[in-house]
Amino acid sequence: MERSESIKELVTALSKAQGEIGKAVKDVKNEFFKSKYADLASVVDAIREPLAKNGLSYTQISHDAENAVCIETMVFHSSGEWMSTGKLTIPVS
Repeated sequence: MERSESIKELVTALSKAQGEIGKAVKDVKNEFFKSKYADLASVVDAIREPLAKNGLSYTQISHDAENAVCIETMVFHSSGEWMSTGKLTIPVS
């Protein structure tokens, strides 16, 4: 994990936001498994307001990778603090 020099305000805000985040609505039907699931739009709807209320935002960056998909997720705080998951690379066949 990469991060700014200090993440004190970021983790405090993230903790508060996580306490406010509700369940994502399982509103999409999976015909194969006869079940419902929360799609990405439902997850974003569930987190948008609690993150914004606590000065948090996120982005996902794609990186070049040969025969793979490579994504990095970053979380930012209004203080300027940030943290990154690092690059997640998944091979594509």
